[in-house]
Amino acid sequence: MAENPTALVTGASSGIGLAACRRLLDGGYRVVGLSRRDPASELGASGFEHHALDLADSAATARTIEALLATRDFDVLVHAAGSGRFGSIEQFSVAQIEQSIALNLTSALVICRSLVPAMRRRGRGQLLFIGSESALEAGRKGALYSAAKFGLRGFSRALREDCARDGLRVSLINPGMVRSPFFDGLDFAPGAAAENAITVDEIADTIWQVLQTSTNIVIDEINLSPRIKSIDFGPRG
Repeated sequence: MAENPTALVTGASSGIGLAACRRLLDGGYRVVGLSRRDPASELGASGFEHHALDLADSAATARTIEALLATRDFDVLVHAAGSGRFGSIEQFSVAQIEQSIALNLTSALVICRSLVPAMRRRGRGQLLFIGSESALEAGRKGALYSAAKFGLRGFSRALREDCARDGLRVSLINPGMVRSPFFDGLDFAPGAAAENAITVDEIADTIWQVLQTSTNIVIDEINLSPRIKSIDFGPRG
């Protein structure tokens, strides 16, 4: 890998994406972040470049990725963007369904449509997707979110098979409940105790560990859970 490799991080303005940016910058990476809000003031570090983007807009996402690839190469993708809508499927409008699937699933496909061929030409690259425990076991009120995360899991597994002989490594990290802004506006959140939730920095450290493994192996999938699962119910944010 290059002496100062470059990573593309989605969902860079908060939660897991922001923590991943910090960890990668600390590790000597140049980082290009995609999110609606610019987190540069929170990162306070050189080597970071931000591009404002609503990843639910597939056409804009495609244009942005193509423009970025015209001027640089990427060694790593960390696809951390996502948001949750929970409820019975009939509670959602068609527009809400389309927006949720576009952000949580389609954005990964659109990005990889352009990024994977560029990595193949170089013969190397690492793609890390942030999935969810909802990709492993569906739960009540989670039909919309689980549909996207099950899809992302299937995509990452197929992509891993497609790209292995081209020098690309594909990994999926499925966290359980993470203490992050993900739960703002929802009516539930992890319990208050430390053992009830994973921290975003712990996810970022896991990302870093995956990146440090030998290029001759692939960590296909990692499932992370808080030691004690506990949920508090009530409006958040």
